[in-house]
Amino acid sequence: MTKLSVERTPLIIAAEINMINQQTKKALLTGAVEIGKRLKEAKALVPHGEWGKWLEESVNYSQRTADKLMQLFDEYGHKLPALSGDDSSPNSPPEANLGYTKALILLGIPEEERERFVLDNDVGSMTRKELQEAVQEKKQALQEKDEANKERDQAIQEKNDLQKELDEKDSKITELITQNTELGSQVSDYKQNYENGQRNVTPQQKEPEKTPEETASARKITDVQFTIHRDNMLSAYNELLKTLAALAPTDPKLKEEYRETAHGIVETMAKRLKVYPP
Repeated sequence: MTKLSVERTPLIIAAEINMINQQTKKALLTGAVEIGKRLKEAKALVPHGEWGKWLEESVNYSQRTADKLMQLFDEYGHKLPALSGDDSSPNSPPEANLGYTKALILLGIPEEERERFVLDNDVGSMTRKELQEAVQEKKQALQEKDEANKERDQAIQEKNDLQKELDEKDSKITELITQNTELGSQVSDYKQNYENGQRNVTPQQKEPEKTPEETASARKITDVQFTIHRDNMLSAYNELLKTLAALAPTDPKLKEEYRETAHGIVETMAKRLKVYPP
């Protein structure tokens, strides 16, 4: 019986070497993760303040090296099939096929972005320097995206706050318009009542003269009322100017709409004051 022999070619040999390299890288990463797992276990048992000494005397590790190994376990431990007892899992993540060094470099990318990064980039064929540069670019892009999102959220919040303030001012303007209309109606009623009363007064009828004390008291009350109304009017006017100034850079169209409305109110009030009381 003739024993079949397979011809050894450079292509076959290269394939075997590449397979061994891949297996070695995976074994190295899996071993590092397993060590990280046990380091975390030991750290929980070693008395406080003695961790560095224990590392140096027991396993000849620096704290920096131990931290990296424990971080590898935290980030990759739940992904590597070896740790779950399934070395042949067809769904093993792409990170599982990377070496120890590249796995460490990839820790610079958040976990939720890492797998997509490995799939989108030919990480396996990258040199260490190329991977470091690619990771740095990704980190920069993520940072810029995060800052843009924060600026967007802040702008939305500021717009909402301004809209709330404008709604409150708009409500106040509506209230003032209503009050102005009611005052106009009251003025018309008072004018009509005055004219009706004048027609019913005979030349012989005279109003009783007021004492100096009554006159002074009435004047004081009138002064107080006028001061209150004047101050309220000035305060509302100043607040209106602030609202228009705040709105100008963000929504000029709405600012102009409010300005015209306010201007119309002021013009109506000014015209009425020119002839009031008749």
